[in-house]
Amino acid sequence: MPANVFPGTSKLALIQGWFPEGGDGLAGAFASSGGAGVLRLPAFPDPEELRARIRALKLSPGALLGIDVRGLRGQIRAALETAREEGATFLVHGPSVPESLRKAWEGLDLRRFALASGEVEARQAIDAQPDALVLEGLGAWFDSLRASCRLPMLGSLDAALEDGREWMKRGLDGFSFRSPKALRDAGDLFSELRQKLEARFPRALAPEAEPLPRMRIGKLDLPYPIIQGGMGVGVSWSHLAGAVAETGCVGIVSAIGTAYGHPEGVTFAQGRPVGPGNLNHGPALARLIRDARDLSKGYGAVGINALCAIEDYDRVVREGVEAGAQLVISGAGLPLKLPELAGDAAIVPIVSSARALKLLCKTWARKYHRLPDAVVLEGPLSGGHQGYSVEQCGDPAFALEAILPEVIAERDLWGTFPVIVAGGIWDGADIRRFLALGAGGVQMGTRFIGTHECDAADHFKDVILQARPEDISLIKSPVGMPARAVHTPLLDHVADGSAPAIKCISNCLLPCSRGEGARGAGYCIADRLADAHLGDVENGLYFTGSNGWRLKNLVSVRELVEELTGDYGLTARG
Repeated sequence: MPANVFPGTSKLALIQGWFPEGGDGLAGAFASSGGAGVLRLPAFPDPEELRARIRALKLSPGALLGIDVRGLRGQIRAALETAREEGATFLVHGPSVPESLRKAWEGLDLRRFALASGEVEARQAIDAQPDALVLEGLGAWFDSLRASCRLPMLGSLDAALEDGREWMKRGLDGFSFRSPKALRDAGDLFSELRQKLEARFPRALAPEAEPLPRMRIGKLDLPYPIIQGGMGVGVSWSHLAGAVAETGCVGIVSAIGTAYGHPEGVTFAQGRPVGPGNLNHGPALARLIRDARDLSKGYGAVGINALCAIEDYDRVVREGVEAGAQLVISGAGLPLKLPELAGDAAIVPIVSSARALKLLCKTWARKYHRLPDAVVLEGPLSGGHQGYSVEQCGDPAFALEAILPEVIAERDLWGTFPVIVAGGIWDGADIRRFLALGAGGVQMGTRFIGTHECDAADHFKDVILQARPEDISLIKSPVGMPARAVHTPLLDHVADGSAPAIKCISNCLLPCSRGEGARGAGYCIADRLADAHLGDVENGLYFTGSNGWRLKNLVSVRELVEELTGDYGLTARG
């Protein structure tokens, strides 16, 4: 018989494992249908809002409701107390547990389920002394784990695990359903749960949306038409890019400021890398790319983003390709020389108009007999530097929807490579809307900041997660272009002339002319982006897209991609 996972019940433990956007109704249905529902919480929850959310579920007596605490950053104790008062009986945490979370749950009588992927994480999770393990994906290692561990264990049920009874014979005590399809196809063992779920929440087991089309970029054939945008300094490096690629999408390593990621062998002065050769350090970039490709496990693709405007641009691109970058995305100027630098890697320029695409294609065809493998059309809602004036950023004539048709028409004159839209793309509905308008894919940056795997430090994520709509605005950049960022103390210091002194130790950008642009803008962009990476919230510069204020949750990359694509279980990845 299965272990007694939930005291007071004798049934097989069945827990919710997929989380559609706006999924509170699904959590309530699971909780009141004989299974266990799980609520996602924002990183900084408001206890009274949480109280209202739980009460809105109208849970049945004895309902099993838990909360996912993996993304909690603030108000932890208050959130747990509120959840407990409103009837939550358990929480779900990761394989390792921060001390702040351990202290927050003391004395609250909440059972703890540790979520783990693979044997290594499972054994790590056991050290946290949970009441049960929830295993994402089962393998040959399960039998040895079962033999050495007496904890109740639940396993994810997916396409490879249709025979639930066989896993129960091997010692599994319950199941986590990672997709509606898994539950629909799971046989008569779970028929009672299915019937109750559909009665309480008719959309729970509805067929998935039509699958998103695959995306081809040169020789790369990608299961999903999603590119994770390159974000520097230190926001998209190996952990994020590798995790995104592992889901079947394109993960991008930012080639900017790599010295701060792996400072070994880098020459510093006053805490800053000396010159562009140290700032954008080749060996550090190579290590980031190799690590990302290892993490990808052969899925998706890993590329780099290299700004045309950086000093030593040619060297950085060549070193990135030599290290194994499968594609090069390049903007902040027109990458007219990119074909001669990128070798066999796919080349993907960023443009903001049909005119720019025409000039690129004309130049590349004439000089290199080559065309883009894809093009990123970045609209004026993106984070960081804009290819538009401040006035154009607010002009509907320059909205992504407005400029896409003319760029597609220009592309059609040269070939069939995909036009990938970027800037303000938020959810699956946005993706499908732009695909219907003729785009071949999307690039998204800001959404991926809100993931556990994002390389940004916790304090960086906190700034974005707590930003309000009025906190995000266009600012003047040393490169002479507007840029979008969160209003932090730095911008007040720039306004009153008290920003840190401009020293230009790293000499990062050509348009800045060794500090002339920085003096005009009032700050050094390389140093201030590095401060954001290093934890200096007072002086750091925090780039984000116009939708950054909507970012409230921290989730895994896998969960985000599943939500964006509607493909829970990532079945298209193979």
